Amino acid sequence: MTSTEAPVHKPENALTQRPFRLLWFNNIAYFIVANAQRFVFGWLVLDGLGRSEGSQGIVVFTLGLPSAFLVLQAGAWADRWDRRRMLIVTQIGGAVVMAGTALAIAAGDVGFGWVIASSILAGSATAIGSPVRASLIPALVRKEQLFSAIAINAIAMTLSLILGPVLAKLVGDQFGFEGTFWFQAILMAVGLLFLIQLEVPPHETVRARRPIVAETTDALKHVMDDRSLKTLFGLLTMASFTVNPAVMVTVQAHIKQELGRTAGEAAIPFALMGLGIAISSFVVMRKGDMKNKGAAFQRAMMVGSTMTFLMGQTTAFAQLLALSLVMGLAGGFYINMNQGLIQANTPPELMGRVMGLYTLTSLGLMPFGALALGLIAESIGTGLAISGAAAIALAVVVTTYIRNAELRKLS
Repeated sequence: MTSTEAPVHKPENALTQRPFRLLWFNNIAYFIVANAQRFVFGWLVLDGLGRSEGSQGIVVFTLGLPSAFLVLQAGAWADRWDRRRMLIVTQIGGAVVMAGTALAIAAGDVGFGWVIASSILAGSATAIGSPVRASLIPALVRKEQLFSAIAINAIAMTLSLILGPVLAKLVGDQFGFEGTFWFQAILMAVGLLFLIQLEVPPHETVRARRPIVAETTDALKHVMDDRSLKTLFGLLTMASFTVNPAVMVTVQAHIKQELGRTAGEAAIPFALMGLGIAISSFVVMRKGDMKNKGAAFQRAMMVGSTMTFLMGQTTAFAQLLALSLVMGLAGGFYINMNQGLIQANTPPELMGRVMGLYTLTSLGLMPFGALALGLIAESIGTGLAISGAAAIALAVVVTTYIRNAELRKLS
């Protein structure tokens, strides 16, 4: 380094901020439950009730359906109400639903209708809490720590992607499906211990209550007025109908229907995906900041779409495991870049509502894709359904990457 070059200064690790650290520990417990839920409900339907991949798709649809109707309202609440209180209430609600389902299983009362009701209630708690969690991150760390905080939060998400299905499978093997739901209820309760200690800065201004349409319009206008953000949200929406449900839902049915394994063994590729995401998220955290994040996001999406296409073509479980690890490595960049770009380009007063819109596009629409893919898979097979969805996603993101230089340069 010459004398004229300034030393590279990396921002202080976001975990040095106690409020963010408390939220992060809570998020580990919360995300473990969130990832265990999708796996356990699918496992219960496929192996416990002996139903088809179409029924699995319906249950995952109902688990995520509340997000389509509640996250925009929750985002508006997050910009106005006490965010800590909202998290506490939704986490207590989720714990109660899990405990109630465990009691019903123990009593022998659980049929497909009960699973549907339980998934809707669990999904409602998640839908209200998700945009609040995302909007809190910029409020708890300094601006230069934002990408570090997002990467660290992604590590919590990926730890849960690894631990959620694996721990649920271990508990289920020992204590049955009843035990898996008690496991989730207990983790929710443990997470509350960190939320109780959390101090959240109040909103700088108190906004007058307005209809949800007006509140959402502000967030939508912010996104639509920025060409790069608009394209980014478009890609996220497309992924929610294709790659995301193919990987997170249909692959579980593929493992059972075409690879000859049990649905519970889907915990292993999910864990490998989580490991890959954790590795690449750690890389992002160490780098602190990166140029051309929009290009990194799209490249990660191309790799992920390609891996998903190949997953649909697998004929052996070992092939799926290798692809899952690579998928996770790309997924870490995908998650960190898209959320970081949105938060870095959104003003604080709009953060809750924009993150509500983000939650809708990244999670709230996925149940519709899962339902469609489940029904398509019953007609043409899980492998073709997965590969077809991935091919659509790959074609769209490659076209966007070539034609939209502005998004490639977004940071």
